[in-house]
Amino acid sequence: MNNASINNEINLAYPDGFQVMSEEELTRYFSNPADRWGAYNADQHIILSVSWAKAGFMKSDPEMHLYDIEARLRKTLVNYQKIQSYSYDVTKKKKKYKIKNGLRFEHRVNDSARVHVVDLVVFKHKKYFYSVYYITRKANAAESRPAFQEILQSINLA
Repeated sequence: MNNASINNEINLAYPDGFQVMSEEELTRYFSNPADRWGAYNADQHIILSVSWAKAGFMKSDPEMHLYDIEARLRKTLVNYQKIQSYSYDVTKKKKKYKIKNGLRFEHRVNDSARVHVVDLVVFKHKKYFYSVYYITRKANAAESRPAFQEILQSINLA
């Protein structure tokens, strides 16, 4: 396992075989590399990414932040289809707390026949919203999901 410290506020572990993405690679996949960290596994066709955005007075609820992200994804992704919403636990100084802002969806990659499945979880810590993306091909989604659960369980909030 490898460790990453993101925005000096959260730490997570990710499996061996992943390479940290350069700014150029982040731009290629997410268009804006600012306030984003990412790693990918080329052999398994998996991208792990964490983005963060400052919460504000008018925008302080993680559920609303997820709603805004989903609205933007619906407009920009080809054949966006929501699969399910879910919740998970995050560890904060050895205590777990439940976060109800998880989303699984699929979309077609540009004009190809390839379909990606994306797990997205959003939570707020201190002054930031964090969005954790786990992107894989639909054919590999079921077998790669346990690795994403391990990544989520490894998250520690500073």
